[in-house]
Amino acid sequence: MIKTLILSAASAFFLLSAPSATAGHHEKGEAENHIHSAKKSIEKAVSNNVLRSERDMERDQYRNPVATLDFFGVQPNMTVAELGPSSGWYTRILAPLTVENGKYIALNNSPTPGERYERGMQWRETFIEHKSGMFGHNASARFIGQTVPFAAPNSVDTVLIIRGMHGQIGRGDVNGLLAEVLETLKPGGVLGIVQHREREDFDTDPKETMRGYVKQSYIVDLVKKAGFELAATSEINANKKDPADWENGVWALQAGKPIAEKDQKFREIGESDRMTLKFVKPVK
Repeated sequence: MIKTLILSAASAFFLLSAPSATAGHHEKGEAENHIHSAKKSIEKAVSNNVLRSERDMERDQYRNPVATLDFFGVQPNMTVAELGPSSGWYTRILAPLTVENGKYIALNNSPTPGERYERGMQWRETFIEHKSGMFGHNASARFIGQTVPFAAPNSVDTVLIIRGMHGQIGRGDVNGLLAEVLETLKPGGVLGIVQHREREDFDTDPKETMRGYVKQSYIVDLVKKAGFELAATSEINANKKDPADWENGVWALQAGKPIAEKDQKFREIGESDRMTLKFVKPVK
């Protein structure tokens, strides 16, 4: 009798638990499918993209855009901000990726009074005007470091700083910049950083010495002190061929030139050795 009661109770527990387990498995499957679909969208934005030039695509072997954006968890329905889009190498990938269901925000530093102030102030309008064919109305250009944050608090999914942290550190208010990024990101949102990697045995201060390279330990310490958590690191963009000891810094590698126009030794090296760091805004 007791054995029968135990078996009955066990059967009842199994029946009650089974739907929950099945639901959990179903949710996991949906999440995996969503991630897989997002990666496919990234691949399409990289390889099947009329906006990208041959010169853009010859850089893929060094910049690994599919693996990099996938590592940062970028998805087509996200709000993605890119700090310092410059000539638009990543912009031309993010455009078709976010144009239908997401949102793209181009970010630039607020212009300082001086010779380039007028041109800096016009950047917001000219950037979107030139990129309107890519984005339509589904994009905006903002300055960072002004009295009003570039986006509402807790509204952005991902902020990307690609090969640009050395410039932000050199400008002097990198802590204010990181505070603004932290405020605008959603809880759990990602700050993705790709940066030329300085050798740890070099005695350099990126605030004083503009080499383009920054120590990974320096970046990690700086961003963690700003309130972020380091979620993951990757060697996706590492390059052991780069000794990172150039007298003129990272610019010696002639990254701005087409590969065919580079000096032979720099063609063999490729581009710089880079860290790839994924930080997240803590979920409280």
